Amino acid sequence: MSKNLSISSLILIMTTTVYSFSSMATAFFMMGSKSLPWFLISALLYFIPYALIVAQYTKKYAHKAGTIYDWLKDSLTPKVAFITVFLWYCSYFTWMVSLFMKLTIPLSILVFGEDLTQQATWFSIPTNGLLALFSICLVLVIHWLISRGFKAIMTFLKISSLAMLGLLILSLVSNLTLAYHHLDQFWPNVIKSYHAPSYFKGTNHQFLSQLPFFIFSITAFGGLDTVASLSDKTNDSQKKYPKALIISTGVIVFLYCFGILLWSGANDLALLRDTKQVHLGNLMYSLMGTLAKDLAQTLHLTASTSALLQQFYTRYTAFTIAFAYLGLLSSISYGPLKSLIKGTPKEIWSPKLVRSNTQKMPTRALCIQAIALSLCIVALSINNQFLGDLFNQLTYMTNVSRALPYFIVAVSFPFFLKKKIVPYEELFIQNKWINQLLSFSVCACIFLAISFQLYEPLKLGNYANLATLILGPTLFSSLAYVLYARFEYKLGL
Repeated sequence: MSKNLSISSLILIMTTTVYSFSSMATAFFMMGSKSLPWFLISALLYFIPYALIVAQYTKKYAHKAGTIYDWLKDSLTPKVAFITVFLWYCSYFTWMVSLFMKLTIPLSILVFGEDLTQQATWFSIPTNGLLALFSICLVLVIHWLISRGFKAIMTFLKISSLAMLGLLILSLVSNLTLAYHHLDQFWPNVIKSYHAPSYFKGTNHQFLSQLPFFIFSITAFGGLDTVASLSDKTNDSQKKYPKALIISTGVIVFLYCFGILLWSGANDLALLRDTKQVHLGNLMYSLMGTLAKDLAQTLHLTASTSALLQQFYTRYTAFTIAFAYLGLLSSISYGPLKSLIKGTPKEIWSPKLVRSNTQKMPTRALCIQAIALSLCIVALSINNQFLGDLFNQLTYMTNVSRALPYFIVAVSFPFFLKKKIVPYEELFIQNKWINQLLSFSVCACIFLAISFQLYEPLKLGNYANLATLILGPTLFSSLAYVLYARFEYKLGL
């Protein structure tokens, strides 16, 4: 495959991979314009510092397959690096199961114009069985396409990026049109949305009470690690990737803040919340449908044209979200697995597992992953209470498991600098104290997020969830430790 991706293509893929239209819509719907300060704080204290750290690591290791493992093995130790990347992979595996099953929702809206996944039966056949079968087919198709070469992944990413760009332009033009025709209501709407009651659990008008939303806004900036895991597939990536990463960081922050401001000014949040059809499960589709309805009223379109416009907005949103899922699933089905299998010492794994086909894809590892995902989906489709609770607990434990690798990457950065793995004159920021501050800021934000995740179930007396949050990382880390200890024993270390 050609690796000659332009800077603009990289920026588009990075931006639309990290930026989440659904997170922006949720932030607007639940917090109104008072979500803006938290997004700015998250950007300044977490996202921008972390992006600068990742940019420096990708500048040094962009040609390597291991990503996080390569970043940490030199800065810390190979054992810590392996445990971290194993923990990182396990959290993504659990998330993949959920995403494959959620993909049926936008596809249902795209085809039928409504979400049919909540119905008891489809064509007199139990819905959960059909959804499981369809999800497994998606698992097998995506893994088969990935095994055909990296080109399939880039195709999904490019289509999803262009579709998301189209959705952003559609919502931008529509909201600007509403704002232009109701200019006198723009700032009053922004102020009204700022003072509107918060829908985010556990928050009110007091600034510190909105801390749970700070955690939400941090997670809205996730995904840089997944993008970085594909860096070795780009020509001249040691120059292109860091530059594209820094530019896309600014674009992402702007899109979140400008999007929330524009939605807040062009729409009456109280009226949107009073619409009974709007809830968090269908929020993106309902918001776009309501936007089309308001636009039709503003432009004095006929009832039939208004209905047609609403259908177009809703179905195009579903199309975009469906391809966003496909793009995300294609990258996280390959990136974390590739980092774990091909980036770590090959002696840890069976030779058959690390063997690649002519397209340089680890087909055996991909096959095993597809089977494991399919078995998880089958188990969940049985609709057994125990299995459902078990998966909820597994999903819950990934909250901390996914945050810990980011924390360790940030912790490792001062050691990376101290060991002079890269000469100071080649660093993006050559001031020692600013680099230390970047690491501290990211670590503090993640520590706060993890602490809150642990405090919430403790406060509510939900000790099972608290135990799961602690057990998850402990279990994954212990398994990784055993695998690495076996590797050391084989080599006589």
